[in-house]
Amino acid sequence: MPQRDSEPTTPLPRRALAAALVAALGGMALSGWLIRLHARAHAGFVSFCALGEGWNCDTVALSPYSVQLGLPVAAWGFLGFGVAATLATLGLVRHRQRPGWPSGLLFVVSCLAVAACIALALVSEFLIHSFCVMCAASWTVALLLLAASWRACSPTGVLASIRADLGVLRARPVRVAIAALAFLVVAASASAAYPRYWDRPRRPAVATSPSGTTLAHAGHPAPGSEIVIQEFSDFECPFCALSHEDMKALIASRPGLRVVARHFPLDMACNPSLKHPMHEKACEYARAAICAEAQGKGGEMEDLLFADQKARLGLDVMVRDLGLDRARFDACLGSKETANRLAGDVQEGIQLGLRATPSFVVKGQVYSGRIPDEVLQ
Repeated sequence: MPQRDSEPTTPLPRRALAAALVAALGGMALSGWLIRLHARAHAGFVSFCALGEGWNCDTVALSPYSVQLGLPVAAWGFLGFGVAATLATLGLVRHRQRPGWPSGLLFVVSCLAVAACIALALVSEFLIHSFCVMCAASWTVALLLLAASWRACSPTGVLASIRADLGVLRARPVRVAIAALAFLVVAASASAAYPRYWDRPRRPAVATSPSGTTLAHAGHPAPGSEIVIQEFSDFECPFCALSHEDMKALIASRPGLRVVARHFPLDMACNPSLKHPMHEKACEYARAAICAEAQGKGGEMEDLLFADQKARLGLDVMVRDLGLDRARFDACLGSKETANRLAGDVQEGIQLGLRATPSFVVKGQVYSGRIPDEVLQ
């Protein structure tokens, strides 16, 4: 009686490959959702996972590290999980290149995916100082994919599976070259065609009018105000920069509104509610805005401070461009009055339970990220 070759038909590798396919498809779904979140964050929408200082999907999406080689990191994740799904599918078809194909290659791709996830986690911890919940979910999926691909290699071992799969590739150089070229063309085309919305200033959410109405700052009430909006912001917060432009446009179209600018720097130097460093110059910039306001240049300084997130001009250049009295400005930066003014804003924000910026207070109600349209009707 001939011996049965159990390797091609053993159910264990097929079940493992099926699990890998499910994990890869789940990773593609999460990556697709993260691509949409990235675009919406740059359009000014607040996601459900903007949970606070340490866990905030929008903070991660708005960071410069969220885009690599012309594509959002999530788009590269979608492509990577797509490659894994393709390999898992090839392993499940009836006519395979060899028994166990391509579990070894799938394991290599899974290892690369997990390595990328570790790198992203380190960037989130040490550079962004905030984590994305949905990104962490995709990292978990990558680990599950690695476990499933390792399980698929179990009949012959990981190293033997990798060697066997590499042998298959070496035997078919033309097909391998075509597949690699196709992937490069897809990646390059996606990178070239993808809209660079993160490089362009966002269109104001509200149409402006030629009324010339300007932002009213704390201590300078606008006459005839019907609704007062307290805006707590941080000059190093990208989303605050977008909100700043929206608030100016909103006031231009609604003269009955008054926006009171308040400071809530996400910086341990002046904000005791933080547990670790986040925006290292936010307190300094808040004091600069207060001192420019004392010389009648508060609005102009706020514009420059928010623009400095990309321009990187530095405070010295801003003081010079605004024509401020430098000696008076420097004395104000270190004054007790400035420290007390900033501490008062921060303490009020803490008492209101603020967890993120920008946050708004309208009629005693706190809104994080944006004010619902119906509130201002």
